[in-house]
Amino acid sequence: MKKLLVAAAALSALVGGASAQSNVVLYGEADAGIGQRYTMDDTGFISNYSGTSRWGVRGSEDLGNGLKANFNLESGTIDLGSGSVGGNGSFNRQAWVGVSGGFGSVMMGRTTTAQNRIMGTFDLNDTADGSSALKYVGLAANGSFGGSRQNSQFQYATPKMGGFEARVSYVFKDDRGGSPNKNFLQVAGRYSGGGLTVGAAIQSKLSSAPDNRTGYALGAKYDFKSFVISGLYTQRETKAGGKGFGLGAAVPFGNFTVGLQAARLTDSANKAYEDATTFELFANYKLSKRTRVYAAYGSLNDEAELLNGSTVNGVRVRSAEDKTFGIGIVHKF
Repeated sequence: MKKLLVAAAALSALVGGASAQSNVVLYGEADAGIGQRYTMDDTGFISNYSGTSRWGVRGSEDLGNGLKANFNLESGTIDLGSGSVGGNGSFNRQAWVGVSGGFGSVMMGRTTTAQNRIMGTFDLNDTADGSSALKYVGLAANGSFGGSRQNSQFQYATPKMGGFEARVSYVFKDDRGGSPNKNFLQVAGRYSGGGLTVGAAIQSKLSSAPDNRTGYALGAKYDFKSFVISGLYTQRETKAGGKGFGLGAAVPFGNFTVGLQAARLTDSANKAYEDATTFELFANYKLSKRTRVYAAYGSLNDEAELLNGSTVNGVRVRSAEDKTFGIGIVHKF
């Protein structure tokens, strides 16, 4: 018995010593409800409509002198209806290691882009996958430039300086896969002071093909306390992707928030999609710091419906529905 107590005490001391130097956290999110996506013909079970069902581990080790080693591994997206995991169950959302200190931070691996981490705030409904007005005209605040994540990425983030922060993402062309002929370079910055937040992101040309160009996004948001307004203007990195804007407003009532957002594609090399317009009406109620219930409704016009359709035998077919709605619950742990 004494030997067992001594061993337990030694193990406790060992774990305690390790935790004083480093920490690892298990985290995640689960989203499920009832509704109908634009791609669904009938009402049914929905998952990942407002939040993103996922799980991951992240941690850091104190290296001394203000320097830390950090990592993040994140798996998803998980369909709670079937239990299936996107990316064949791999850490397809985040898989990086890096260091941070007074100089800022560096991440190396698969992670979200500079645009994602800086510009997502200009979508007042947290870039909800099922109803986002901006997303459904190709102007997603968190990833309109080639998606929200990149493999083999080097990303540097400045420390926050008087409300200002910036990020730079870089991927070598040989690491991008497919047949790109240019490196991936993205720069984004944001300033927050008082109730005002402004931000910008720039995407370098990804190809020398005639359709390619430099992309950029400009965003502004102001919190009046009694309500919040936001605006975003984006030029996609391809002419076919087009240009467009989004506007939104949200009103908080204690734990309850309601809002409306609209977006429009004002220019595109493909004239069939020009003037694509969509809107969303949303409501969120916080049951606690980690759990909320949501309701959302969205609508597409004819051009936006065609933009989000599929190609069958070389012919573009409209999406299954021009309306979407969802009611559900999101829990974070």
